[in-house]
Amino acid sequence: MDDFIPPTPALPHQGGGTLWRFDPRAKLVVYLLGCGLILLTTRPLALLPLTAALLLGIAVGRCWDEWRRVLRLLWPTLLLFAVIVGFSAGVEEAAGAVLRLLALVTASVLFFALTPPEELGESLLASGLSPQAVFLLEGTLRFVPTMATLAREVREAQESRGIRLDGLYLLRNGFALLGPLLASVMRFADDLAEALEARGFGGPVRTPLVEYRFRRRDWALVLAMLAVTAGWALVPG
Repeated sequence: MDDFIPPTPALPHQGGGTLWRFDPRAKLVVYLLGCGLILLTTRPLALLPLTAALLLGIAVGRCWDEWRRVLRLLWPTLLLFAVIVGFSAGVEEAAGAVLRLLALVTASVLFFALTPPEELGESLLASGLSPQAVFLLEGTLRFVPTMATLAREVREAQESRGIRLDGLYLLRNGFALLGPLLASVMRFADDLAEALEARGFGGPVRTPLVEYRFRRRDWALVLAMLAVTAGWALVPG
């Protein structure tokens, strides 16, 4: 019987569709150029195709759950933003401002859903960025949602004990939320420090799991986005 060689499992950036196979740095450049393109566009009719293209990316990347979760949190902000801009600058300006904010949020959701922070950090590290800067960037991307999860868990635990933390009760019972939250954060920071020390963080030699380098498809993606941005910026009006 022939020896059976099991297939090598694909790394996250190697499987799951074409978008995963691009270098994280190429996706970062495209994301930054896209955000610049959105900020430069002011007319609502011009923002509509940009938003539609981003929603198509959300559909192709199957990121609807993440997008809906973010919009569920941000819709009061969008509504308030529309009312404020509408009263101060008019309906057209309000529509443009809301569409611009919606496009920026959609672009961010798409980028971070398709680019795990650890892969982005490793690719930037391979480009020569210092480990401390990479850790600061990656930590910001990963631990802000973690802190929000800790706060939600503490709040739910206290409310299950009959401690009200809504409205004005938050001022009176705020320490019941703040005390356990600070304890959880300190414990999390201690565990993180031990994990970093065990993995040799700050050492002179690092062995990356994946070798990141720009390929022709990455250069093609970046150059195409540069061409689109330049062409869009040169369109009059």
